[in-house]
Amino acid sequence: MRTLLAVALAGATAALAFPGVRGSSAPRPDAASISAVAGLAPQAPAPALQVEEHVLDNGFTILLVEDHRTPRVAANLWIRVGSMQEAVGMHGITHFLEHVIHQGTTTVGTRDLAAEMPILQEIHDTEQELIAARNRARNQLRERDVFYDELGWPVNPEMEALRERLYELEDRDNEYRDFWTSYKWYMERGGYVRHMDPVPASTEQDYMEMNMALPREHLELFFRLEAERMVNAVFRGWEAQRFTVLEQILGGKSRPQTRFNEAIDGVTSQGHPVYVPDGGHLRDFDNFTRAAMWRIYDDYFVPNNAALVLVGDATLDEIVPLAERYFGALPRGPEPPADLDIEAELVPGGSIRLDWTEPLSPQVHLRYRIPGMGHPDRPVLDLIAALLNGPHGMAGQRLAASGTGASVTADFRVIHTYRFGSPGAFNLVAQARTDGDLAAVERALLDAVADIREGRIDAGALERARKRLRVEWAEFLDNPQELAFLIGHHHTMNHWSVLPDLIEARDAATAADVQRVASTYFVPSNRVIATARAQPPEGSGPSWLDFLWAELPGDGR
Repeated sequence: MRTLLAVALAGATAALAFPGVRGSSAPRPDAASISAVAGLAPQAPAPALQVEEHVLDNGFTILLVEDHRTPRVAANLWIRVGSMQEAVGMHGITHFLEHVIHQGTTTVGTRDLAAEMPILQEIHDTEQELIAARNRARNQLRERDVFYDELGWPVNPEMEALRERLYELEDRDNEYRDFWTSYKWYMERGGYVRHMDPVPASTEQDYMEMNMALPREHLELFFRLEAERMVNAVFRGWEAQRFTVLEQILGGKSRPQTRFNEAIDGVTSQGHPVYVPDGGHLRDFDNFTRAAMWRIYDDYFVPNNAALVLVGDATLDEIVPLAERYFGALPRGPEPPADLDIEAELVPGGSIRLDWTEPLSPQVHLRYRIPGMGHPDRPVLDLIAALLNGPHGMAGQRLAASGTGASVTADFRVIHTYRFGSPGAFNLVAQARTDGDLAAVERALLDAVADIREGRIDAGALERARKRLRVEWAEFLDNPQELAFLIGHHHTMNHWSVLPDLIEARDAATAADVQRVASTYFVPSNRVIATARAQPPEGSGPSWLDFLWAELPGDGR
């Protein structure tokens, strides 16, 4: 079991116990702190962004945008860890970790830590026995069939008995728990989250973030709770949360559209982890262990791998002392492993086509691989998306001319996320009325792309696209929670300063820039076309869903 080292936080409501693997003897940076103010003076009428940055001695970064219109502050804590760091067989464990660390710490979520400790020790020891049993039986547990039940996790009697023992121990530990303590404290003090959930956080390929908007007089609560969550998490309710997250994933995979979208991601790249579902694979949920989860927590939850983004009624003079008191007490850790990104294998030298055989609303997806955020071509791709998107965009006009009545959107979505530090995707997605319209819809999308690539771009359409982007940016600036998220996401992928650079560059992009970028990436050898039909000509054949539904009462749906 992990040893704990008590470290007092000056002015904190309780002492925090830090995992012993992070000794205070870790080297500190030479510079005491840095503080900078950056502003954007756009050539076109795009509003400016002013971010104040301060870095503590331990590497913890604070980014502040002052907004004194209302006495509230939107706070986002960002950790540079996501699904791209997961090993094969452990896909989804980082999202699972997000849930588990919200079950409490050594001082939050417990009614009697001393009584819990022997139970937690026994949970640790029992899990080690389970890991050893699984390792001994590894060759007997291999999946050898082509069609199998994704939830039919292979076990032997010894493993079943140990898992049952873990369930029993967790039930005993629950007797000493206070459930959802931190969330209740936030709500009692006027907290508001981006999505109403007792786990006010999200995990994607690049990041994990915790978010809460609070009245300014209660902002200190965020510092106190999130600093302790970074170093003092106790993995309570681990088994229950495993099935909570599994239920989320199963809920998504039970929807035909999700299965189609994940299939498109699956054929887009041969090896890049950005296309692996961030929620994980169902089969991997039986492989997860607390030991594997602790390794991620210990490696990545260090102050030099975290950033706090604040937008609202606060000043740096007010924030820095709070940050020093709570986050400044955390010892700097070793720099996390440098495997945030893994280079993709070379893609095939031809267009990929996916014909979906499961019944679904008629639709065509046209996808091109594009570079990651921070690449100089990404601002122009934003402008191209605005040019093509919607009924009045260039793709919408082509579809209207085709007489199909199809609708179209342009976006950068991969799994659930639209921005990556890694290579991503540009998507044109058209919803058709009937299967018979699909060929004409596909032709219209390809013609719209050809218009961009060959320079047939109306000057008025280009200015309208720029205007849409300016309006979108102004809306971000007007919403503290969404702005905090946007700044934090860019800072986690690269650095916050790339955001104002992006806004400036896409405002300045010309028709020649648009044609050059489209000619570079919107080519057949870099393309995926995926089609779904309401009445596909061929059946799908058996899948894990057939096994799952067969075991549920009624028709299983």
